[in-house]
Amino acid sequence: MKPRVAVIGGGWAGCAAALTLAEAGIAVTLFEAGRTLGGRARSVDIEGQPLDNGQHILLGAYEQTLQLIDRLRPAASPDGLWRLPLALNQPPDFSLACPRLPAPLHLLAGLLGARGLRWHDKLAAARWAHGLLNDTDTSTHLSVSQLTRSQPEKLRRLLWHPLCVSALNTPPDMASARVFRDTIRAAFGGRNHHSDLLLPRRDLTALFPAPAAARVIELGGEVRPSCRVTTLDAAADAVTVGTRDASTAYSHVILAVAPQHLAGLAAAIPQLEPVLHGVAAFAYQPIATAYVQYDPAFRLEKPLFALTDGPAQFVFDRGQSHGQPGLLALVASAAANLPADWMDLAAAQLQRIARPGPPRWRKSIVEKQATYACVPNMARPAVRTAHPRIFLAGDYTAGPYPATLESATLSGVQSARTLLEQL
Repeated sequence: MKPRVAVIGGGWAGCAAALTLAEAGIAVTLFEAGRTLGGRARSVDIEGQPLDNGQHILLGAYEQTLQLIDRLRPAASPDGLWRLPLALNQPPDFSLACPRLPAPLHLLAGLLGARGLRWHDKLAAARWAHGLLNDTDTSTHLSVSQLTRSQPEKLRRLLWHPLCVSALNTPPDMASARVFRDTIRAAFGGRNHHSDLLLPRRDLTALFPAPAAARVIELGGEVRPSCRVTTLDAAADAVTVGTRDASTAYSHVILAVAPQHLAGLAAAIPQLEPVLHGVAAFAYQPIATAYVQYDPAFRLEKPLFALTDGPAQFVFDRGQSHGQPGLLALVASAAANLPADWMDLAAAQLQRIARPGPPRWRKSIVEKQATYACVPNMARPAVRTAHPRIFLAGDYTAGPYPATLESATLSGVQSARTLLEQL
């Protein structure tokens, strides 16, 4: 049959896949069960304001994601991302800022100039980072805690382990040392702007999924939100996609749902049994975001601060990034054992660096299965499956990064291109 592709799942991976296919001239239909595109990085409405189901931050190394966002941005519209040189400010204990030097000298200079560390600790950090950037033998069995055990305890507590939790959303004692190494190398081993922090200036759906969907429709494709796929019937010559209202045959299908939802769609397809068996072993980690509205006149001294000794790792000033005065977002990654009063504890963390006054309202959003736990020896499937007409896309497929927006968009584009090569 003439190529006609269904992409199931309207997250960042699914949108990247659908866009790539549509731009290649393929008839594509994008199915999304929810009303809003974006998956685990989407817009929500709270107290009449467009927010996100979790506060996200991007790295300058996320070249695929940044290229897609920039390519879809109208020429006259402002950039949707705010680029900041890497700086970790954790008052009063620690601060690190990377100057505009060639990589990796900017990291080494930042470590040597860090505040809150003794010279012995600075030299230990610089030597260790230099070794990590040049390492090719990190064992697949090691955890991040084991990888960093030679580092002074203060460095582990204030720098390396917080970076691990933020990047991998996995506690250091169970996080993969190799993936952590590869993430550090991507950020600091290439060009100096790869370590930049990029803060979204608009809600996450508007940043990429919505313009990608608009482009798919413009190219003759179809986008179907609030349309849950309930069945897949895979034959040798076609795959029939069933929804509540109809069943339609497609030449190929890209499954761009989260791994925990694969079994519900593909259990009846024998060729996908190895994939389902593999992802069944995945464990998942939550991410919690507390949105707290203070007096609109309040603002932090910087757009974001790192937080220590509590449930939250970062606080973001959305007044500075999104034009929402007085609104802060406090983020707790790897939040598997989050206490019920975590927002009170995070507010106490904030009190160490600022005095915002009493909150006007606050809201906690917990994505219970925000990402898979990025553990050692983790087997991640390829985008190509044993069924020649079914492909996978998602941040869990084989790739260089943990569960990030970059992993999602890389996988989506790779899945679509692999499909196109087969036509």
